[in-house]
Amino acid sequence: MNKLCAAVLLALAGPAASAAAPATEAQWIAAATEAVAYGRAQGMPIDLEVVDGNGLPGHTPVGLASENGRCTLVVSASNNPTADKLSSMIKPELLDTFLAGAAMHEVGHCHRRLNGYPHNEKLLPVVAWIGPLRDWFTRRVRTEEAYADMTSVAWIARYHPERYTALVNEMLRVRTRFREPKHDTVALLERALAEGPQDANENLFAQADERLNRYR
Repeated sequence: MNKLCAAVLLALAGPAASAAAPATEAQWIAAATEAVAYGRAQGMPIDLEVVDGNGLPGHTPVGLASENGRCTLVVSASNNPTADKLSSMIKPELLDTFLAGAAMHEVGHCHRRLNGYPHNEKLLPVVAWIGPLRDWFTRRVRTEEAYADMTSVAWIARYHPERYTALVNEMLRVRTRFREPKHDTVALLERALAEGPQDANENLFAQADERLNRYR
């Protein structure tokens, strides 16, 4: 839950042709509720928490916390300028789907964390100057972002195949525009777009694993 996560969410939204009304807190909660329900149906220990956004710019409206083998999807859309700015960029007819896809991205992170993959996005300053270590850390974070993106792609393919091309194109366009080493998933999104929607048979995580391993 940090400014980097918020920047990624804003990047995923991209500019819209015209400003739209921002999503309500209820819409954010509904999207997160759908994602949490999916996670629980797969046996994941995942909860939902709703907090106030505190009016802080850069505070991500949907993020993930994990501790002691459990995950919490945290919605902080109320009184949150980032939530309003983000959702106002999205075409109204895609808004609810986009919000649910963003929440599923976080559920993808949860699945990886529950299966022993590291997840912190901070490299201690005392070692950040070491080039090989910094490069390794960048690759590790990028792998987790790629997996989370592929979870969203699998979710779109399974539940919204008619919007697959439009939504993956949007993810690709915005990832390209806001390219940053730790979150550069462009190559994977290009291949996912070219291959088209593949039915995950409700096991989004297996589909994300398969694509991540095949694309790397």
